[in-house]
Amino acid sequence: MSQHGHLFAYLTQAKEGQRLERTTNSLEGGVNSQIKKLMHAHRGLRDEQQRIACDWWLYLHTQLPGDPVEIARQQNWGQDALAKAQTLANQETQATSGHEDGRPATYDSAIDTAYNHSMGIRKGHIR
Repeated sequence: MSQHGHLFAYLTQAKEGQRLERTTNSLEGGVNSQIKKLMHAHRGLRDEQQRIACDWWLYLHTQLPGDPVEIARQQNWGQDALAKAQTLANQETQATSGHEDGRPATYDSAIDTAYNHSMGIRKGHIR
């Protein structure tokens, strides 16, 4: 089947002077890996601080980034961005749990009625 090209993914020999990519995902070896490396190096940061770090990394790698000191001065040395990130994090937490501090809703049915496509949710007896 692979000789006829009927398989979904198959290997072909590289032609003379041709460089075959090791993956079809162009982001995996480029932008994503650098952001993953940044997050791994600073894995002690809180979620909102991680967002700010990603924003700065992406901005500084744009085509014509501005002066970081001037931008930091305009943004009150990160305090405005931190407040915005904390607000977004609180909104996400409140949307999922019902309270700003992350505790579960007081009266709840304990059954998630939203669709969840997860293999972790099993039904029936283990056989």
